[in-house]
Amino acid sequence: MSMALQSVAAAVAIRLHWREQFTNRVASTTLLLFWLATVLLGLMRLRTAVALGVFNSAPAVFTACSVFLLLSLAALVMESQAKPHMLYELDDEDEEYYPGPLEDAGRCTYQSPEERANIFSRLAFTWMTPLLEQGYRKPLQMEDTWELGREYRPEVVNASFQRNWQEELRSGKPSLFRATMRTYGLSLALGGFYKLVKDLVSFLNPILLSRLIGFVSRYNTPSAEPIEYGYFYAISMFLVATVQNVAFQQHWVQNQRVNCLLKISYTTAIYRKTMTLSNDARQKYSVGGIVTHMSVDSQRVADFTANFSHHLWSSPLQIILALYLLYQTLGWCTFAGVLVMLISIPTSARLSRSMRALNKMLMGYRDQRMKIMDEVLSGIKIIKLYAWETSFLKRIDEIRVKLELSTIRSYGVVQSMFSFIVTLVPFAVSFSTFGLYSLMDNTSHGPLTPQLVFVSLTLFNMVRFPLSHGPMIIPALLEAMV
Repeated sequence: MSMALQSVAAAVAIRLHWREQFTNRVASTTLLLFWLATVLLGLMRLRTAVALGVFNSAPAVFTACSVFLLLSLAALVMESQAKPHMLYELDDEDEEYYPGPLEDAGRCTYQSPEERANIFSRLAFTWMTPLLEQGYRKPLQMEDTWELGREYRPEVVNASFQRNWQEELRSGKPSLFRATMRTYGLSLALGGFYKLVKDLVSFLNPILLSRLIGFVSRYNTPSAEPIEYGYFYAISMFLVATVQNVAFQQHWVQNQRVNCLLKISYTTAIYRKTMTLSNDARQKYSVGGIVTHMSVDSQRVADFTANFSHHLWSSPLQIILALYLLYQTLGWCTFAGVLVMLISIPTSARLSRSMRALNKMLMGYRDQRMKIMDEVLSGIKIIKLYAWETSFLKRIDEIRVKLELSTIRSYGVVQSMFSFIVTLVPFAVSFSTFGLYSLMDNTSHGPLTPQLVFVSLTLFNMVRFPLSHGPMIIPALLEAMV
């Protein structure tokens, strides 16, 4: 009786979903997750019914379970479908968000499908499929793209950032960091959450790999595990890799969104400040220096905040988890790798300080060159009239060749040494750990079997990324601070 009532309720829900398809613009995330969970639980219930032989003993119950599962699947599919295309057309009341005639070149008549995409479409980026298919058939034009979302428009982004920045100015101790966190803290936290999920899920792969290799090595032996365990390990590794990839892509997309918003906020704030400078203040800043702040410096700060800042906590977390699992796999020999990492830290820190000093010198020389170029362009008529081209070219070449290029060359040499050490450390960690285990231990966890070797190599490959990219956070932070 209960299964029959559930089937009737599912049929009524399908009817309501059909009406919702033409009245709602956005699919309900709650309903999508509910119907997905219902379908999964229905599959488990149907499998249990088949295993218990309910098909023969109680065919009515089995039929009700099957009907309810089919209706739940139909509701999930219906709710997952994209809304009708006409719902993307702009109404008259929406024109306030899209000023200007829509028929102008470079404008389009459809909002971005991302604003109407459901949670599954956002995770898989299927909302971009029509644009990709159109780009495959012909070169894309501006009118083929969608309208820029309102949250990405400069006036909206700048208004939100300026509100928090004005609060910092009124506090007496303004801080760009606090203003940025107030404006984009939640967006950065969401990107950090995706990063945390990706990092934690990635460490399930070595554990499942160890179980799978152990299952294969004991197959067709008296201590063999049931075949279902092997299927479970293989399917679990696939699901873990899928979740890891989805979380990483969402983390990357969220970072790029924050990067774009930060660049818009900083560039607009610098431009607004430039327009309000007094005559005395204008004498302290050259046009080249202001342009450098708007283009180069704001981009560096945005890149570090959106992309590299998460590595400040992610890299240590990955290293700690990887070393813990390595200790569980190889024992105390893992500390040989830890010793190699500790030895490499002072060298990396010294090279990072050298890179910071060289980068600071480079920025000063670049500002000098931009100032001279601004003087040349401003007084080009006088320079041509008095034939001063040669003297100004010598001044520009002296700064560009003797100072700026020589500093770039020195910076490249130091950066090459830094990259060499960063590349060498992961190999030295693996070599020292395996070598010490083979020579000194080889008993606490048994000989170096394929299970130990492959699992350890997987963990070493996982620690390779934070070891190689973790030290690069320091130069990126230093460049942002400069």
